[in-house]
Amino acid sequence: MHELNCPTCNTPSQYDFKNYLLVCSFCSATFRFHLDSGEKEVYNDHYIIPTTMDAGSVKNLVQEWLRRMHHQPGAISKEYFITDIQGVSIPHWVISLEAHTAWKGLVRKSGKIFEGNNVRNFIEEHGNFYRSYRWCVSSRKNIFEYWGLDRLHVPKEQIRVDWDGFPLDSTFSRGRITESKGVERSAYDVKEFFEYKFANGLPILDIEIGEEEAMRRARIHVDRYHFELAKLNVDSLIDYETLFEIAGIQLIHLPIWEATYIYSPDNFLRHIQAPKERNLVFEGYTSGVLKGELAVIRQDKLQINAMICLALSFFLMFLGVIWHSSFFLVSIFTLGVAGVSYYISSVAKHRAELEKEDKQAEMPQKSGAGKLGKSAA
Repeated sequence: MHELNCPTCNTPSQYDFKNYLLVCSFCSATFRFHLDSGEKEVYNDHYIIPTTMDAGSVKNLVQEWLRRMHHQPGAISKEYFITDIQGVSIPHWVISLEAHTAWKGLVRKSGKIFEGNNVRNFIEEHGNFYRSYRWCVSSRKNIFEYWGLDRLHVPKEQIRVDWDGFPLDSTFSRGRITESKGVERSAYDVKEFFEYKFANGLPILDIEIGEEEAMRRARIHVDRYHFELAKLNVDSLIDYETLFEIAGIQLIHLPIWEATYIYSPDNFLRHIQAPKERNLVFEGYTSGVLKGELAVIRQDKLQINAMICLALSFFLMFLGVIWHSSFFLVSIFTLGVAGVSYYISSVAKHRAELEKEDKQAEMPQKSGAGKLGKSAA
C-alpha cells in the first residue's frame, strides 16, 4: 500500500498500485495513477447500481425461495438453517457492442436428393444474424472469488454456457421472487455516478483489469456465444465468422448477495443424508435470484434410493428365509436397483469432483481485496 493524494479533493489515502483504477474513499473520485510519469488521470465513466437490500431482506428472500421449492412449506423453519449472508459490490466493465455473424452449414434430410449422377441426403444452408449487447466482464482477476459469478449468463436457448461474461440487460435483473415497488426499470437505467453512499455499506471491490483486457474477453465470450447460436441452425457447421462493432465501455459496480443454508431433514432421512451447505446468489437491486442450489439434487436422490433399496433387499431376504422363497427374487431385484442407483450416483459425484478440481486449478491467485463483507443471518 502507498500513500497518495486524491487528484480531486487532495486528501491523502492508502492505495494499492497494482489496481488498474484507484478510488478515493473520501470523495469517491476514480482515477488512474501512471507509475512511470506520476500522472493522475481522472476516470469519469464510473457508475454504481444502488443496493436496495440488506441482510434481513436477503434472509426473508431465502426463506421465501425455499418455501416455493419445498413440497412442505411449513417445514422450512424446522429443516432449513441459514448460516451465512454476505454482500459485496463487484466492479464490471460493460461493453456496448454489436456482433454480426454469418454462418454456413449442412442440414441432414431424411430423403435422398438427386443431383445428376450424385445422390446425397443433405442440403447446404447459410444465413446471418446480429445482436446488440451491454456485455459485462468482471474487472477482477479472480472471477471465481464469489460463488456463481462465473455462470451468471443463462440464455433462453438450449446452450451450455461455460464462460464468465454475461449480457447485463437480459441476465442481471432476472429471477425476481416477488414484485418490488420502484424497480420497474432495468439495473442499467438506474445507475448512478459512483459514490460510496449508493453501496449502502457493502464492501467495494477493487478494479484490477483494464478496458483492453475487458474488450478482449468480451469478444471471446460473444464469439463463442454466437458460435453456439449458429450451430442451432444446422446439423454440421462448416463456416462461421463474427464481426464486432464496439460503441463504448463503462465501469459499473453491481451489488451481489450470497446466502448459505443447510438442509437437515426432520424425518428418517436425517439418518441417511448428511447435512450439506447450499448457496443462493441474489442481485442487490431488484432482488432477483441469479443462482440457486436446491437442497436435494438428483445425485442425493439416487443415494437415498440406493440405501432404501439395500435395506429393503435385506428385509425381503429375511422374509424369504422365514416365509417363502419367492421373496428371494424380489430381494435380488431390489439389490440390483440399489447397485445401479449407487453406481450412477458415484459416477455423477466423481464427475462433479473432477470439474471442481479443474476449476480450482484454473483459479488465479486471489488479490489482496480481503474477505467479503459479512452480515449475520
